[in-house]
Amino acid sequence: MRNKTYFWAVCMLVLVACEPKQKSLSYDEFIANDRKETHEFMNESEDSPFAGADSTIRLDYYPPNATFKVIAEIERIEKGGQLTLGTSDGVPRIYNKHAFLNFELDQEPLRLLVLKGEDNDGLFLAFADLTNDDTTYGGGRYINLNFSDQADKITLDFNLAYNPYCEYNAKYSCPLPPVENYLKVAIEAGEKLYK
Repeated sequence: MRNKTYFWAVCMLVLVACEPKQKSLSYDEFIANDRKETHEFMNESEDSPFAGADSTIRLDYYPPNATFKVIAEIERIEKGGQLTLGTSDGVPRIYNKHAFLNFELDQEPLRLLVLKGEDNDGLFLAFADLTNDDTTYGGGRYINLNFSDQADKITLDFNLAYNPYCEYNAKYSCPLPPVENYLKVAIEAGEKLYK
């Protein structure tokens, strides 16, 4: 019995030692994978704003730049009230003020306002910066994010910034960034203008 147990223990060690180790992705590979998934979605999904397009869609991006991946402190807004945002089609949308994200870029302190939909159906972050109407969409860009009620910090990665769907298709209604989120710096990261 003891020899049998020993045999199986040795077999398990051999299997674990021989199991291929998963290679961790570099930051550039992580961003490349994210963009590949977006490319596949835009070209293949029925939910794509390009659904029915008769040619391959290629989005344009800045090269990955880890300088634009920052740690932001979460400053929750207690009883912040509501905010009405303009949209690309002129139909306003109401959001609840949820939190500020405080961070630094090139040693300059910056902050962004995070909103929640009226039904508290998720967080919304739209921002504008000095690249708008030049190399990026004039109506600003979005970043998906989520954090728990207990979190006090979050990774904010502008390399994941993307254009709202109204940049590609006028049938979409896209909220514009709140005035608080007009950054007086150039965020040369993430998605560029669609050509």
